[in-house]
Amino acid sequence: MKKIILLFVFFTLASISLLTAQDNVNFQAGEKAYNTGNSKLAFDYYSRYIKTFEDQVADYLSKIHSYDTSTAYEKSSLFPGFSVHHDWAVAYYKRGMADLGNNEFVLAGKDFDVAISIAASYGAPYLQKGILIGGTNKEQACIFISKARSLGDTEKALKQAYRDNFCWNCGLQSFIKGKKQVDSKQFAAGLPNLNTAIMYSPDSGNYYAYRGMAFEGLGKLDSAAADYSTAIKLDSNSYMAYYHRALAYEKSQKYKEAFDDLTKVLLLKSGFADAFKHQAMDCESLGMPEAALYDYQQLLRLNPKEGVAWFKVGLHRQENDQEACSYFQKALDLGCEDARPAAEECQKEAARKALK
Repeated sequence: MKKIILLFVFFTLASISLLTAQDNVNFQAGEKAYNTGNSKLAFDYYSRYIKTFEDQVADYLSKIHSYDTSTAYEKSSLFPGFSVHHDWAVAYYKRGMADLGNNEFVLAGKDFDVAISIAASYGAPYLQKGILIGGTNKEQACIFISKARSLGDTEKALKQAYRDNFCWNCGLQSFIKGKKQVDSKQFAAGLPNLNTAIMYSPDSGNYYAYRGMAFEGLGKLDSAAADYSTAIKLDSNSYMAYYHRALAYEKSQKYKEAFDDLTKVLLLKSGFADAFKHQAMDCESLGMPEAALYDYQQLLRLNPKEGVAWFKVGLHRQENDQEACSYFQKALDLGCEDARPAAEECQKEAARKALK
C-alpha cells in the first residue's frame, strides 16, 4: 500500500512538472515567434499557455478582489501565502501584443484588460491599452498611460511623448480648478478635480499635497496624511507637504510626528513663522517648555505681530521673576484674549503701587 501511495505521489509530481515544463515550452515558443515577427504563430502558442490556467482566472479575480479589500489581519489569516499571478498577467499581455500584430485590436484590448485585472501593478498593459484607445478616447488613454508611468514601466520615451501632447495639460487644467476650490475652502467640490489631476499626473507631489489639503478640510485626517506622505516621497524638498502633514498629525494628537515634520520644514525653510508657531505648541504638548520658548522667540523675531508669542514668552518671564507685564499687554493689544487676565492683573498691581 505504501509503495502504491509513493508511486501515486511520484507520478502526480512528475505530471505537474511535465505540465509546467510544457507551459514554459509554449510560452517560450510564443516569445520566439513574436520576436521573429510571426504574430499569428505567437498568438497560437500564447493561447496554448493561457489554456492551462484559463479556467482558474475567474476564481482568482474574485479572490484578489476580496484580498485587496481586506484588512492586514484578514490578509494574514484568511489568505496565507497569497501572491499575485504576475506570470498569468504577462501571458495575457503578450497575447495582446500578438493580437496587435494580427490587427485584432478588440481582442488586444480585452487581453490587456485581463492582464490589468490579474496584476494591477504591472505597467506594460496599461501603456498599450492607453495607446490603443488614444485615437477614440484621449482622456481615458491618458489615465492608462499615466498609470503605466507611475508604475515605473521602462518605455518612458514613448509615454512621455504622448503625455506631452495632451495628457499633462489635462491634468493641469483639473488641478487648477481643484486648487482654486481648495484655496476657497470648497473642499468637497475640489476633491473630484484633484482626483482627476492625479489620475493624469500621478507623479506630481504638488497635486497630492493639494488633495491632502482637501481631505484635511473634510476631516479625513488619515487620507490627508497618506497624500502628504506620497507628496513627500515624490518630492523630498516639499516643505509645504511636511507642514500640512504636521497639521494633520496635530489634529490627530500625534504631536511627536508633527514635531518631527515641522523640524524638517524649518530645515528646508528657516524663515517659516507658522512652522515655529506650531512646533512651539507641539513642544508644549510634549512637555518640552524650553524648546517651546525658543520657538516662540523665533516666532516673535519673524512676526512681531503674533500676540500668542508675546503672551507665551511673558509667561516664561513671569515664572522666572522677570518683567512680564509689557509682554502681556502687547499680547492683549494684538488680540490675544488669553493674555487678558494677566494683563489686567498687571494693571491692578500698577494701580496699587501708584496709591502707595
